[in-house]
Amino acid sequence: MGTAIKRVFVSLSIALLLMAMMTTSPSQAQTSRNAMIGQMLMMGFPGSNPDGSWPKRLAAQISRGQVGGVVMLGYNFKSKAGVKRLTSLFRNAAGRRKLFIALDMEGGAVQRLGRKLGYPSIPSARRIARTQSPQQAQKTYSRLAAISRNAGFNMNLGPVVDLLINPSNPVIGRWNRSYGTDPTKVAAYASAFVKAHRARGIVTVLKHFPGHGSSLSDSHDGFVDISNTWRNKELEPFVKMIARGDAVAIMPGHLIHRQIAGSVPVSISRKAIRGLLRNKLKFRGLVLSDDLQMGAIAKNFSYRSAVIRAVNAGVDMLMISNSRKPDKNLPAKTIAIISNAIDKGQISEATVRAAYQRIQRAKAIAF
Repeated sequence: MGTAIKRVFVSLSIALLLMAMMTTSPSQAQTSRNAMIGQMLMMGFPGSNPDGSWPKRLAAQISRGQVGGVVMLGYNFKSKAGVKRLTSLFRNAAGRRKLFIALDMEGGAVQRLGRKLGYPSIPSARRIARTQSPQQAQKTYSRLAAISRNAGFNMNLGPVVDLLINPSNPVIGRWNRSYGTDPTKVAAYASAFVKAHRARGIVTVLKHFPGHGSSLSDSHDGFVDISNTWRNKELEPFVKMIARGDAVAIMPGHLIHRQIAGSVPVSISRKAIRGLLRNKLKFRGLVLSDDLQMGAIAKNFSYRSAVIRAVNAGVDMLMISNSRKPDKNLPAKTIAIISNAIDKGQISEATVRAAYQRIQRAKAIAF
């Protein structure tokens, strides 16, 4: 008798579960999808005043689950107190949701929290490689990581693992952002950077895959073709750091390499990201795009096309500075672009789900 009752109870439970699944409204399913897509967006914003309309609007979008990360760029950094108020605003808006708050904090010429804001100066990558051992560098980067964490950041868009192929390179070589020409040495110093940040709960992002050190121009301005200047050894720092578990996240560059990526930039190339980075190099971490509004992308692709191409290429998180004709509704519009593309069969929902899961695994480091 007891067994029969249990069978009836189980059957009834299954029936109720099936009914609940059948009666789930489209809006509920859509909300779940949109929440995943929202986590894929890392948004920038104009201004530096925490009481300004743009930061407050972004905070509201974060609280609605439309944004999974914030990137703060040079023009957002005007005072030490203002920066801390901004990061607190965004962190509080996220509530129980996990939010990435990212900055460029390499040291040298690229140090958002620098002397102008009253912080100590940290040497450039090139200087550190010349004057410090990797062990000493880790201590230096521990100070840099502490500065970032105390200011409210949990993601650093570094280290640079580009090799110094072209010393006069306008974006890497000229600013001493590379550790040097030797892949083993570059990987050693970059790993010191990663370990120092990991100890502070900060996610690091290796850049710029597959290597920006040989370029003759700057992808901020337009297309950069490295097809004839790039060398195979530029992949080695990425390979080494993936193998040793020091590659939590990787940023593909807006770089043309016809053999690796075909006719489109690496950052939106399925061949480069899914083919080379994921399948051949076995990278299982987070892929974060460089700003999709940089000249190399914005001057050659519509915003909708760039977003869809990036997601299909295998980018998990889209960085969007919202600096080119700032749009107050850009998060909602971007979510709609991706959601509509799923409805039309242009993006697989499984792709979004996989991106969401990788984002959450990366966020576990910082929370």
